[in-house]
Amino acid sequence: MSGHNATKRNFLHRTGAIGAGAAIASFAGRQAASASTAAPLLHAPGPYVPTPESLAGHTAARWFRDAKFGVFIHWGVYSVPAWGTNVAYHAAEWYSYAMHIGDPGIDQSYQHHLETYGADVNYDDFIPRFRAERYDARDWIELIERAGARYFVLTSKHHDGFQLFPNTASDRNSVVLGPRRDLVGELFHAARSSHLKRGIYHSLGEFFNPALQTPPWNPYTKAPIPYAGYKPVQNYVDDYLHVMLKTLVERYDPDLLWADGEHWHADLGAGPVFKPEDMDWRGNEILAYYYNQAASRPHPKEVLVNDRFEASHRDYATLEGDKSGYSLRADKWEACLTLGRSWGYDTNEDPASVKSSPRIVQLLVDIVSKNGNLLLNIGPRADGSIPSWQSERLLDVGAWLDRNGAAIYDTVPWSRAADGDLRYTVSEHSFNVLGLSWPGTLLTLPGDLPLDSGSRMRLLGAEGHRIPFRNTDSGVEVQLPSRNPNGDGYPFVLQITKRS
Repeated sequence: MSGHNATKRNFLHRTGAIGAGAAIASFAGRQAASASTAAPLLHAPGPYVPTPESLAGHTAARWFRDAKFGVFIHWGVYSVPAWGTNVAYHAAEWYSYAMHIGDPGIDQSYQHHLETYGADVNYDDFIPRFRAERYDARDWIELIERAGARYFVLTSKHHDGFQLFPNTASDRNSVVLGPRRDLVGELFHAARSSHLKRGIYHSLGEFFNPALQTPPWNPYTKAPIPYAGYKPVQNYVDDYLHVMLKTLVERYDPDLLWADGEHWHADLGAGPVFKPEDMDWRGNEILAYYYNQAASRPHPKEVLVNDRFEASHRDYATLEGDKSGYSLRADKWEACLTLGRSWGYDTNEDPASVKSSPRIVQLLVDIVSKNGNLLLNIGPRADGSIPSWQSERLLDVGAWLDRNGAAIYDTVPWSRAADGDLRYTVSEHSFNVLGLSWPGTLLTLPGDLPLDSGSRMRLLGAEGHRIPFRNTDSGVEVQLPSRNPNGDGYPFVLQITKRS
């Protein structure tokens, strides 16, 4: 690890604060301030045991703190019907549940399915049509890299229960059915030659599963139907969930485990979802096993988990979906957002809900300034191709990061995140002012920024463009060019350094 990263971590650990590294302590550090009875899963030998006290000693991976931007990928059988509504939680990836909701006031998927496919077509009849024939994992990795992301998180199993990897607990997977390929393995293998950290999403619960006391049924006849690929198990947690998670850890050695579907026991229109009310996922055992697998090797690696394992510990918090505003937090967090309304591919996507490229970058800037990471979701088609409107937005973000990434990657927040449309980050040798919108040729900065006569200011994206400024009674006046070098609507970055 670099001396810069070590300095930042020591500062954070010592003060419990959000602040700058020691390399710029004399420059901006003074402004930094405070803004962590069933059969057990077998444990890899190591320092962790499944108790709150032991797991509390695990911290978020350093690479995650510095990465700032990742790509989420929702892909599965739901990419075949590829149809959702504008109702919360009933987007395209929820099709297998939403098609059971007969009340059109709640969701229209029931009527859509009836008119499009007929009452005798069940959700699992889509599995043979999930073929992934155009899936090229190397192309996906190249796109993610060009987007400027430093990690990705791929769905290994969503709430429909279909797995994109082989395992002994179930034949409801992409090697036995559908594509007959290890879709997780192909992407992880392609990523080996990249700089990307590799993450796996796994839904702990499912919409329908006989072992969860929710066997599947036809929404029109109400008759019970088979659960394709299901192997009867005595205990969902021991014989199914933990087997799959252990397989994912051992087979793919992920840098990040991202859980979901963890605690719901609610009827959202078609019966209770995810799990029986009294079921315990025994998340502490999962975490201990995963942490030990990473630590107990000749060359240990840093790993981390999100906050959805229903465990006593988390390495970071997740905030899902568009929010009206984010707050500066001392603990590490991640905003997971999708490009439109659905997370899976949706042919019924509302154009008004699709985020523009400038809006995505604005969100990235805002989130990073508040100590967060942006995990931005895409939803490939069933054949494995990525729609051009999705790839274009990723490439636009990457182009912006090529010019302005020095103010995003490997940074920490300042003592406050925002003043109006202005955001702030601190890197090893600079203080960064990021504007969400172009102010015109004159910008007035607050007078308390770490900026004085010994400072130099540069507008990133305008190579070699020094920016003149002067102190006034109202703040620091900055003279800007007539046009934003990043293009209309995009954030801009003023990089402030000490004169050498």
